[in-house]
Amino acid sequence: MCRNRFTQILSASAAALLLSAVMLSGCGKTETTAEGPPAAPESELGTATAIPGAEASSGQPDLSQTETVSFQSGMDVGAIPMPFEVEDVTGPNKGDTLCYRCLYGERPVVGIFVRELDPKAETLIQQIDQEVASHQADKLAAFVVLLTDDPAKVKPELKKIASEKKIQHVPLTVFAGTESPLGYNVKKEAAVNVMLWEGDVKANRAFRTGELDDAGIQEVVEDTRLMVN
Repeated sequence: MCRNRFTQILSASAAALLLSAVMLSGCGKTETTAEGPPAAPESELGTATAIPGAEASSGQPDLSQTETVSFQSGMDVGAIPMPFEVEDVTGPNKGDTLCYRCLYGERPVVGIFVRELDPKAETLIQQIDQEVASHQADKLAAFVVLLTDDPAKVKPELKKIASEKKIQHVPLTVFAGTESPLGYNVKKEAAVNVMLWEGDVKANRAFRTGELDDAGIQEVVEDTRLMVN
């Protein structure tokens, strides 16, 4: 009986030792978790991927795409000026109604059509008067046509300009009505429209109110010189 009791004790002890071994063998294991992607190298952190077509703009306009648009009025280059009558106010035929287009014939001519006589327009007339004086040998001629609904009212102003600016070679004339003479196509928006012809139209420059400046005056002068040289 004692032997059996001892055997039971040994069996119980062995079982206890086996259970302890099993429990100890599980220690140190961690719960299995899903592993993420490997961390990026430190050198790649903070970098951004450029979006195609999203490059930063320099903010400067492409000047090669810039186009200057001029105000269009008057006859086309190559057109033939039509006859029309004006009343001469300050020229050699003052007081008469005549056709300066017809009188000048095939000579090189600067025709200055105006609706407004501001200081710049007066300077332009003065400059062309000087050009006519300098190119007498080339038979250069010019005349000014003021388009007006009230010729009687503006005549004193034209006489004053001719006197103050010493205009001696360019007749200042009036055309009854603010509409353009037939065929000259002077638009209502044109305050000054200069057309140069010698048989046919060689150049045409138009300016709306306030647009005529020193540069514009010089361009007309250069056009005049090119026509006679």
